[in-house]
Amino acid sequence: MDIKHFHFFEKSELNSYLKPREGETKIGEKISYGTDFKNSAAKFILLGIEESIGVKGNLGISGTHTAWDAFLKAFLNIQHTRKLNGDSIHLLGNFNFQEFAKNAKSAEDFRKLVPVIDDAVFPLIQEISTSGKIPIIIGGSHANAFPIIKGISQAKNAAINVINLDAHADFRAMEGRHSGNPFSTAKAEEFMAAYSILGLHENYNSQNMLDEMAKHKGIRYYFWEDIYLRKKVTFADALNDFIQLNQNKACGIELDMDSIEGVLSSAMTPSGFTTTEARYYSYQTGHNLHPVYFHICEAATELETGLKDNSTGKLLSYLVSDFLKGVLER
Repeated sequence: MDIKHFHFFEKSELNSYLKPREGETKIGEKISYGTDFKNSAAKFILLGIEESIGVKGNLGISGTHTAWDAFLKAFLNIQHTRKLNGDSIHLLGNFNFQEFAKNAKSAEDFRKLVPVIDDAVFPLIQEISTSGKIPIIIGGSHANAFPIIKGISQAKNAAINVINLDAHADFRAMEGRHSGNPFSTAKAEEFMAAYSILGLHENYNSQNMLDEMAKHKGIRYYFWEDIYLRKKVTFADALNDFIQLNQNKACGIELDMDSIEGVLSSAMTPSGFTTTEARYYSYQTGHNLHPVYFHICEAATELETGLKDNSTGKLLSYLVSDFLKGVLER
């Protein structure tokens, strides 16, 4: 199988990630690898996207290309148990688009590169979905939500619903592709039906964008401020509302790491959801919805500003394992 800009994970690479211990079995010792995901018994197909191009096109801070490797270091070393069986997971590999960024300097340069990423990502997502598997996509910018939604939609020959834990709606004008407009693009191209956003920050979503969203049937959101400042609704009730809305529909699950307080990300926030709430979201959406994909984006272990956080990979690992348990424990 030849996929542009994609590296298939090989068994020989495992030693650089795995830390075996006598008397224990790690997930990385049990999950399957390689190109033949269609014939794998695994329900979930794990892949990464290494790029910060969509972030730079949205005038953000580069670093999202660092998440995938950090995630693997943590995830492959969690325990294989009755609660989480590694046999249900197939590790496919990762896209790496960072070489594209070498000569890009302006936001316009980066925006011209994002459609190249779109065109590489969506056919693989479509193929995974067509095979009856659930793709789990880690890393990169939120720009990648568009090709993921497109790939799933084309596999199912229908627009899909999306639920998103995010401080930003990412429904900006289509001024060239970037991480600020994946959902407006998906809506315009009729790949996305209903869109539910949990945790928008009033300070960072423009009135123009909110007005534009109001023109579309099926777009719903809760502001973070209505949950925590005004106490109009609890986090659990807001999430449950969206779960009920999307209960019997094919639904994509999005989690933007910049919605979580203190996490190193392209638009990191000092005020947001807790890691515990993000884990609850991952489990509950997996457990109560019919997820057609799980996408975690915008995380970083190192930003171009020099900021570093070695705990990011472990948090990503928690979020993925929580989602997996949610689906498997239905």
